[in-house]
Amino acid sequence: MRPLNLALSILHNRLGSVPRPSWCTYLVTYRCNARCTMCDSWRIKPGDELTAPQIEQVFAKIGRLDVVRLTGGEPFLRGDMPEIAEAVLRQSRPGVIHITTNGSFPQRVADLVRGFSRPRLLRFMVSFDGLKSEHDKNRGEDVLFDTAVETCRQLGELRRTHGVEVSANHTVINPHSMTDNDGLRAALSPLGVEVHSVIAYADSAMYGAKRRGKKAEDLILGESYPVHPALNGADVAGFVERELERVGEYGSAMLRWGKRYYLRGLKTRLNGKRPVSPRPPCVALRSHVRLLPDGSVPVCQFNTERVGNLLHMSFDELWRAETTRASRRWVDACPGCWAECEVMPSAIYSGDILRG
Repeated sequence: MRPLNLALSILHNRLGSVPRPSWCTYLVTYRCNARCTMCDSWRIKPGDELTAPQIEQVFAKIGRLDVVRLTGGEPFLRGDMPEIAEAVLRQSRPGVIHITTNGSFPQRVADLVRGFSRPRLLRFMVSFDGLKSEHDKNRGEDVLFDTAVETCRQLGELRRTHGVEVSANHTVINPHSMTDNDGLRAALSPLGVEVHSVIAYADSAMYGAKRRGKKAEDLILGESYPVHPALNGADVAGFVERELERVGEYGSAMLRWGKRYYLRGLKTRLNGKRPVSPRPPCVALRSHVRLLPDGSVPVCQFNTERVGNLLHMSFDELWRAETTRASRRWVDACPGCWAECEVMPSAIYSGDILRG
């Protein structure tokens, strides 16, 4: 990250003014070949998707960024992922390009890395729901556990030859999935792949088919966490406590810092401790911008009302529009979620991450 930009962004966000974004989360597609029970992305009609030249135009409007997350759906259902990544790199020059994948296309992933002009900027996260039985039951026959492990294996080799980073994301979706966590760590450890765990939440406006384009205010609990109903009765708080205890096992000092911050906040929300802490100011539509497959800009994970479309508008036109200003007022009044993909940009660009 650029130190001066970070300092100025923190100042803007603390004072309530509006910086340009530094972090972009871009859903390159809603299409998905998995059939996950906790996500409706595969049920959502894909709609229009920006072409690679259009993506270049949109990121040229956004300008310089620190981090770009490319996610979906399943990004590698798009055959032009190499062109997308290069377009983002040319126009926004991020220090990190983070790609989330379900691991069902190991060859496409490897080809992207081998052909990419700056592979050391790439960070891959491969998604799992548990060990083979649980994972395959939840995700379906097109997104098998063994194929995801093979993707991790190939990325592990490419880490040595090309300098990419790879980790696994374990979405804990039910008690069996929770029980699989230690086994998943053991299975991926020989590949040098660390496992990051996330507790599935009940729904979202980004991936819930019936909530898309709306506010999911019933899920924004402020001092609690909307645990997925399949986890009712499970010792979720105990699991998070164990995750917190082994944060020190992560190889990266920055990752340890960020994970400790996030898990500490999750623990307080699950345990009912009041007031909850940490509680960073949200930087949605400030330092963090989300981009949907067609170029539309939603508010956040739990409010997918669109403020405009960067394919058809200039950045300043969208960023200064009254609809965007009104949505920022909604963000400022929001009691706050604890979705990690929203929390971490907010923690960093508000400076609250310094609390550790």
